[in-house]
Amino acid sequence: RQASSSKQGHIPIKVGAIAILVNYLDDKGELLTTIPPVRTEMSKLKRRGCAHFDGDQSEDGSVDFSFCLDWTFEEVDAYIRRLFPKVFEYLDSVKVGDVKGKATDNGASEWVLISKENRRLSVAPEPFPTGKHLERYKGRSNAPLQQTNIFIGESLINSS
Repeated sequence: RQASSSKQGHIPIKVGAIAILVNYLDDKGELLTTIPPVRTEMSKLKRRGCAHFDGDQSEDGSVDFSFCLDWTFEEVDAYIRRLFPKVFEYLDSVKVGDVKGKATDNGASEWVLISKENRRLSVAPEPFPTGKHLERYKGRSNAPLQQTNIFIGESLINSS
């Protein structure tokens, strides 16, 4: 039995969309809006390099849009950074002192996993999301692929 559950952790779990929502969090790490992005907003996010849909090619063609249950936070973080290299390159360059309330100041990840339940967004309570957390918050287990999403939130960037 243990061997089969170990194997199950390595089976890739696909999702319909993965989006990083930059400036959706205030300086306290709370959402500025609880309304999920609609299709047109998701298309805009995709054009800006902040969203991927199942079937897309990653920027370097090396990342597929699936994850494994047994991933640690470090593996999830590396995966998110591979999916959105330009976003993190930019965020890392402006975070050198330009961000109010940077999430890492409170001992948590610099990005947060966002839950979408009952057509509302909320910050997931896990400070260091793993593969199990991605699976939990991607949507219903019996939902069609197109209806499964992973949302990542980023801190508000101080533009002054």
